[in-house]
This record gives sequence, C-alpha cells and structure tokens, in this order.
Amino acid sequence: MSDRDTLLSEMAEVKAGLDARLDRIDEAHGAWQGAIGEWSVVNLLQHMSGWLTEMTAGVERMNAGQRPTPEGVDYSNPEDWNPGFVTSRGDQSLEQARHAFDAAHDRFAVAVESLDPARFGEGKTVNRMVEGVVTHHYVEHASDIDAFLGV
Repeated sequence: MSDRDTLLSEMAEVKAGLDARLDRIDEAHGAWQGAIGEWSVVNLLQHMSGWLTEMTAGVERMNAGQRPTPEGVDYSNPEDWNPGFVTSRGDQSLEQARHAFDAAHDRFAVAVESLDPARFGEGKTVNRMVEGVVTHHYVEHASDIDAFLGV
C-alpha cells in the first residue's frame, strides 16, 4: 500500500466490508451496551468517527504545509481519547451514529485524496494515518462485529 489511488481503493474496500456487517444490525441491537466489550455498536461508531475527525484535521494540516499533529497533542495512547470520542457525541441512535460515521469517513477520504501524490509511500505519515484510522481499524472492528453477530 503505497500510492494514493491504492490507499483510496483499500479504504473503500474495508469500508464496504464494515458496511455489510453494519447492515445486519437493527436499531435495538445497535444500542446494546456490552455488544463490543463495554460498548454498544453505536459507541463503536462514535469512537471510529472521533478518530476519523481527528485524522481528517491532521491530513488537512499536512495539505496546508503544517505538521499533522498540533503542538502539545499526543495520539500515542488511544485509551486517552476513546472515551471522549464517545461521550462528546452524546446519545445517538444507530442510524444517527452510522450517518455521522459515514460522513466522517467521506471527509477523511476527500482529505486524503487532496494530498499531493508525492506525500504517499510505504512508511510515510499519511499511509500510517490511513492504516491506523481506516484499513487496520475497520478490519479490527469488523471482527468485533462478527463476534457480536456470532459469525
């Protein structure tokens, strides 16, 4: 996974896989606390939306010639961020959380697509961001949803 087009294609592929799983969950089951660890599927989507929003801003900063992480911000421990992503989104239905997640994914994809193709390559910052927030992250949580669905 190195060039921009390959990254965007892989993002679309893992998103489609996650969507197929989410399509199997109804509103009532989406709200079950404890479905995914301590979280509901709604909480999981809120968590993923939070990371997408943070990384979209990072890609936009890169596109403006800045460093992706603001001064004094540390993303190295996700457990410091995850609860805030969920609580800041408040009480949402599965439909609302899914809509917000889809919109956050789309904004991130647009930001990634807007970067200069020279910014892409194995081990480069944007590649690591996409892996962390989409390609690896979606696969990880697709497995969590599979376990919830009993597949």
